[in-house]
Amino acid sequence: MEKRKNPEKDLRNKSGLFFQVGLLSAMLLTVCAFEYKVKEVANPVILPKSIVYDETIPPITDIKPPPPPPKPVVHNPVEADPDEPEIELPEIIIDPVMIPEVPEITLEEIPEEKAPETFEIVEDMPEPVGGYEAFYKFVSKNLKYPAKAKRIGIDGTVFLRFVVNENGDMVDLEVIKGIGAGCDEEVLRIFKDPPKWHAGKQRGQPVRVKQVIPVKFVLD
Repeated sequence: MEKRKNPEKDLRNKSGLFFQVGLLSAMLLTVCAFEYKVKEVANPVILPKSIVYDETIPPITDIKPPPPPPKPVVHNPVEADPDEPEIELPEIIIDPVMIPEVPEITLEEIPEEKAPETFEIVEDMPEPVGGYEAFYKFVSKNLKYPAKAKRIGIDGTVFLRFVVNENGDMVDLEVIKGIGAGCDEEVLRIFKDPPKWHAGKQRGQPVRVKQVIPVKFVLD
C-alpha cells in the first residue's frame, strides 16, 4: 500500500497563490521599466579662439546729383548791321464782325375758337316742324312703357333738356329729372332719331337755343 504525504505539507494546494504573486511581480517590473528615465548630460560646445567676428561699420558716402549739362555754344553769331534800316511792320486793324440784326418775329395772335353761344330765350323761339301737336304724337307713337316700371307700379314725368342748333337738329340731350325703372332710358331711346325743328333766331340769325320738354308715363 502506497504511503501518502501529509496534506498540510503538500505545496500543490498553494500553486494558485504562487501564480498570482508571480504575475503581480511581473506586472510591477514592467511598469517600473516604462517609467524609468535616464538623464542626458549635454557636453558644452567650446568654440575655437581663432574665430573673430568683425563688427566694423562701413563708412557712409554722400551721393550727389550729377552736374547739369553745359550750355550749347553758338559759333559765329550773326551781328546786326547798324547801317541797315529798320523795317516797320504795318499796323493791322481788325474790324469787329458785324452781326446782322435779326428782325423780331412777332406771332400774330390767333383768335381762340369760341364755342357757339347757346341762348335760353331769343326773339324767335324754336318750334317743332308741324307744331307741338305733331311732336307729341311722335313721342306717344314711339314711346313704350318699360316692363319693370309697370311691374313695380312707377309712373311720373321725365324732363328732357336738349339744344336746337342752327340747323334745327336736337343735340346734347340729357335727362335733368327722371323717375328711374327704365323710363329715363326709354325717353333717350326714342330721340336717337329725333324730328326736325325750326331753328330759333336772334336778330334774324339762326342760333342755338336750349329747350326742356316733359314726357309723362301714366299707368292705365
